Amino acid sequence: MRKYLGLGMLAMILMNAPVSRAITVASGPSFTPATNAPLAGLLQVSTDVNSRVSVTVNDGVTNWTRDFYDFGTTHSEILVGFKPGRSNQIQVTCYDQERNATTSEPLAFTTASLNPNFPVSVVFTNQPDAMEPGYTLYILQQNNVGAYVTLMDNSGNVVWYKPWTTHDFDVRQLDDGNLFIEQASPSNNFVEVDLLGNTVRTWTGATGYPLNEHDGVPTAHGTILYVSDVSETVSNFPSSIATNAPLVTKKIDDNPVVEISASNSALVNAWSPMDILDPTRITYLSLQTPDAFGVDNEHANAVIEDTNEDALIVSERNQNTVYKFSRANGQLIWILGPPDNWGADWQPNLLTPQGTPFDWNYGQHAPSLTPQHTLLVYNDGNYRACPPAPQVADANNYSSAEEFSIDETNMTVTEVWNSAWQTNQDRLFTGVVGMAQWLPKTQHVLVTYGAVAYVNGLQTNPNQASSTMVRIKEYTHDPVPQVVFDLCIYQNGNTSPSYFGNLCYRSRRIPDLYPHPAAPVVDMNISWQGQMPAVQFSADPTHTYLIQSSTDLVHWTTIGAPVQEAGTGDYDFTDTNEGQSACNFYRIVTN
Repeated sequence: MRKYLGLGMLAMILMNAPVSRAITVASGPSFTPATNAPLAGLLQVSTDVNSRVSVTVNDGVTNWTRDFYDFGTTHSEILVGFKPGRSNQIQVTCYDQERNATTSEPLAFTTASLNPNFPVSVVFTNQPDAMEPGYTLYILQQNNVGAYVTLMDNSGNVVWYKPWTTHDFDVRQLDDGNLFIEQASPSNNFVEVDLLGNTVRTWTGATGYPLNEHDGVPTAHGTILYVSDVSETVSNFPSSIATNAPLVTKKIDDNPVVEISASNSALVNAWSPMDILDPTRITYLSLQTPDAFGVDNEHANAVIEDTNEDALIVSERNQNTVYKFSRANGQLIWILGPPDNWGADWQPNLLTPQGTPFDWNYGQHAPSLTPQHTLLVYNDGNYRACPPAPQVADANNYSSAEEFSIDETNMTVTEVWNSAWQTNQDRLFTGVVGMAQWLPKTQHVLVTYGAVAYVNGLQTNPNQASSTMVRIKEYTHDPVPQVVFDLCIYQNGNTSPSYFGNLCYRSRRIPDLYPHPAAPVVDMNISWQGQMPAVQFSADPTHTYLIQSSTDLVHWTTIGAPVQEAGTGDYDFTDTNEGQSACNFYRIVTN
């Protein structure tokens, strides 16, 4: 008898063809709605032999299916993607290794309507076929009422949410599909939340470095980066923005970048902007709102890694500055921002603009590096001037996503794209918050206008100056950008003095509600198709697979790609050349 070996990191030897028999459900299926996430629940089912599970949901309007590939006898699957206010029929099908199937009677799950105070939204533009596939994730602050961690599909439907009680801004999806949320004072920690709405892990900030509310970044090397607040005393600090204002000694809120271990929250490193930038330089934003730590002259709101150079990039809103420095020694590499009022020591690090048009960043947020290694930022555009130049009034101003190409050799910067280069759409101005995200499949840009105070020069609520609107737009990356999605979260027409609207610090398009890690194939099966061996297995179709063969388990040759059956995750491959070898071994390789 010939032996065939399959590897998907896990090996399996087939001595005899398996005997096909029926699969039996041993217990379940059952579905338990989540307590902390109204549009989610836990499905549980077990079978007498190893199996995988496929779930189909009919909500009376649409059908959707989720396939799971954790091969075993006991399954516990989080189900998400339900919409509010619908009666759902959940049908479960279990498949064994030989693809025998058993299907359950439908389970019922009726979702409640959204909470009465859930913010009102309307989709102005929606072209799902042209959009980046996936779901939009954000924390929605309903000003003066509460907050919701929210996931929305590409048609603007809420498909998951969790009421949130603390004043937190940023949420991102981890590789395991859970959500990572920074909780600032008084919590001073990071939390990992699963899609049942349960907190499954907590990290604390390093001693002496409390969490600033703006950013927390899990890295690929087992650490978390964040921005902190530390009081420092600075001498020769301008007492006002007036030219030749008296110099004084001031307590300043310094925003060091802090790195802690993701395993035990231990301090790994900290870098103070006061060791890198000019602590006495001020802008129109510098002296507006002192906080408990002192004058808010920096207001760092983001940190990212440039892994190509082992460097960090930081945004300081109140300095109208994005700067890059070496992780190893803290040495400044460049400064992106208007060159006004920088001292002689920093002149060599200022980037010089090239070409037209060119717009400097003012009050910016959320820098990120694109696959082309350009820098994308959300440019709030506050005042569009530095002292003593005249300010641009908010009613005449605008905000946008902006992309820069930086030449570190010649210390120059070129503006290569701007969402403001569009035509025939609203001019939006946000005095605070915002984000621009590069979308990898379409090469579009998702822009979060997180607190729109003015639309085409008019206040969103003429009777409440603090009222703000959320607009989330997806732009094509064309010289004249086109809008394929435009979501407005606001009660348009509500002019009550008590209506403060909504705020969204950032939003992100995530590819799916579920994680898709590359995983070992554990249900590989080899049978005969006439005189030729046939390899069968099931696996997540978001990845690609290759079949390799060997006669000695040392030297492997790629012999082809399997064929997927109608998008189900069932794969087949027939080795038409097998007769050339005395003994073949097979393995499956995935990207």
